[in-house]
Amino acid sequence: METLIILVWAVGLIIALVLTVLIVATIVRIVHHAHEIDRLGKVTLPAAVGIVENTAVIGALEGVLPVVGRLVAGAGAIDATSASIARRVAAVRRSLSGGPA
Repeated sequence: METLIILVWAVGLIIALVLTVLIVATIVRIVHHAHEIDRLGKVTLPAAVGIVENTAVIGALEGVLPVVGRLVAGAGAIDATSASIARRVAAVRRSLSGGPA
């Protein structure tokens, strides 16, 4: 009977030892990954701050929309004027070269 008790205790201790080793290995991995997350967070923080600073002006783009409309209208007027000038220059060139008017 005493041998059976010792055997049960030995098996119980071996199972406890195996479970403890597995738990310690898991804890070591968790701590390692926590340190890695902390390191990556410290590396990423300056980039995140830069992104926030660079995208802060996006809200100001709403005020640019009316100006863009005027610029597009101005560009259309410039395009029409330059086309008219090109036609007139071509007419002058034809008349100077003696071609048909």
